[in-house]
Amino acid sequence: MKSENIFVCIGAIHCDYLLNLKKDIINHRTNPIIQRTRIGGVAYNVAEIISIFENIEFYSLKINNEIKKTISKKVLIKQLNNNLSNRYYVSISDKNNNFLLGLANTDAYEINKNLKIPKIINKFIIFDLNFPKTFLINTIKKLYVKNKIIVCATSISKTHKIEKILKYIDILFLNKDELIQLTKSNNIINGIKNIQNINNNIKIICTNSKNNVIYAHNKRILKIKPPKIKIKNENGAGDALAGMMLFLLSKKYTENNILKYSVACGSYYASGKKLNLKKDLKKIKNLSKKVIIK
Repeated sequence: MKSENIFVCIGAIHCDYLLNLKKDIINHRTNPIIQRTRIGGVAYNVAEIISIFENIEFYSLKINNEIKKTISKKVLIKQLNNNLSNRYYVSISDKNNNFLLGLANTDAYEINKNLKIPKIINKFIIFDLNFPKTFLINTIKKLYVKNKIIVCATSISKTHKIEKILKYIDILFLNKDELIQLTKSNNIINGIKNIQNINNNIKIICTNSKNNVIYAHNKRILKIKPPKIKIKNENGAGDALAGMMLFLLSKKYTENNILKYSVACGSYYASGKKLNLKKDLKKIKNLSKKVIIK
């Protein structure tokens, strides 16, 4: 597999509306907010990170001209349908930037029943779980033989879509709640072992908010402690971690550096910052010095 331009994403792209309360919640009254808008969707967030360094193909529903003008020219959009749809995500955080609630108007992804499976060979294919269960199962089963399959779990309400196809997945990104929901386990370690019993070759990356990140592969389970930061907004931090890790894997960085740089990247985004240029990777490398692997 060539190390450049080998990434394909299949998943969500839409507007994210990030709302921060200015004051404490006033029940049953209008609450003043600060609003930010960005292009989002789990698969797109991952694609955006990778596109800083190289081109990436992106399969999703048709997007409007406003989004087309905003996304990177290095993200090549390929439509899975021809009809525009209204879809978005809203995040609500308190005045101290603590996440309170996420609202997803993403049924447009779920109701599409006639999506064609693209022909893809020798790529890293990154799925989020927004599309219908049947489409995801059939697509992953068809493409796993000649590609690397990566899944970003998306939300606890969608993990059921991959329960029966874990053996076809090469890399799985998810948070603690998604792992518990997927495996019906009572803790992270038991959940990881349950997945490894089904697929002993899978790489599992489980985020646990600001506490730690768990990495499991080849019967090893590592705990990674992120650097201490002032959290501004955790939305998209896990996706930033995933995007950075996949890029570094493709470039054959050492495992130690892959883990440190990826966790540092997630923390960097949680602090309200983001990468824009290739040279910004130096900022991540500097922050990674504060990452501890146990």
